[in-house]
Amino acid sequence: MKILFLTPGCFDKGGISRYSRYQVTALRELFGEKNIRVLSLFGPEQDSFEEPFKVNWYAGSNVILQQIRFIGQTLWQIIKWRPNVIHIAHVNFSGFAHVLAKLFGIKTVLNVYGLEVWSGLSADAAYGLRKVNFVISDCHYTADYIEQENYRKKGSTAVIWDCVDLERFFPGMVNEKVRVKYGIPTRTDHFVVMSLGRLSKAAAHKGYDRLIKVFKLLSKKHDKARLVIAGKGDSREAYEEMVKHYDLSDKVIFTGMVDDKDLPDLYRCASVFSLVSDRGKGRGEGIPLTPLEAMACGIPVIVGNQDGSREAVIDNLNGSVIDPFDSEEHIRAFEALLCSPALLEEKSWSAADIAQTHFSYLNFKNKHEDFYSVLS
Repeated sequence: MKILFLTPGCFDKGGISRYSRYQVTALRELFGEKNIRVLSLFGPEQDSFEEPFKVNWYAGSNVILQQIRFIGQTLWQIIKWRPNVIHIAHVNFSGFAHVLAKLFGIKTVLNVYGLEVWSGLSADAAYGLRKVNFVISDCHYTADYIEQENYRKKGSTAVIWDCVDLERFFPGMVNEKVRVKYGIPTRTDHFVVMSLGRLSKAAAHKGYDRLIKVFKLLSKKHDKARLVIAGKGDSREAYEEMVKHYDLSDKVIFTGMVDDKDLPDLYRCASVFSLVSDRGKGRGEGIPLTPLEAMACGIPVIVGNQDGSREAVIDNLNGSVIDPFDSEEHIRAFEALLCSPALLEEKSWSAADIAQTHFSYLNFKNKHEDFYSVLS
């Protein structure tokens, strides 16, 4: 099995790049590195993963010239290497990839995630989504959406949840050096609410503004509550202004960008992880990776009920699923854990157990093996 893997990127710290890295790694382990060739539109940048990742070729940016080079390189690899499958990591590549694959009799596999499919597909992306041979969704929500909208036949979309590297993300003691490095209060004396992600206008659906407003109400009732917002982006200054306006500067910590090597220890500093996104045009998630990573570290999670995020919580054992716009429900979810150390401990154990059972890399790899066995 020779697979040509086309991805917008696998160097940055976004969810699609992380999914691509896990997917490429799994395919290399299943079929051998020499049988997987990876073409990436974007290349390494200053804020890329610290750990290098090998690809066969990258264009470097998303300008028209580099897009043309990317398409040309895809055609060259098809002619020169003759892959059995073209695996497409983003719907925006599906149109041209399908056309090239059809010319040479090659099967196609497409990944879909979330907001990119319900935010207004371009004509070529919609065409590609309908025409590719197979589709993998990172969550049931998106799979159901594309089938209900008649992009794909009912029951034809495979679902493979994102995964977590359990060799890195697991329950453990708080690393004091990391805690102090990012200015995070101690869990011994505080109830630490954490969220992590891009603090950008493009990621406004992640609901950091709503979280700050909810925390304002929570902190009035519970003085030991603290909020940690990790990450960077063009909206950070606006969120900091909100915090100042609410007179919460002594209770809200902005860590800035987090080194990838520090992520597991950062999560372990939290009492609960909250990422409550809303869904709409240009808004929403497939199944976001940060709650899964937090769970693997034994941290209960609170997520929204409007998109694939809700699939991170199973039977309320490892956290809560709430309406993104119901602030009272959000506060109750926090208070349930804050006021009951026993419940917090129970959900912490369940979080780690569910991560190991449903979101392990081994499970992710095995599902790809099952999926590709049909293509052989």
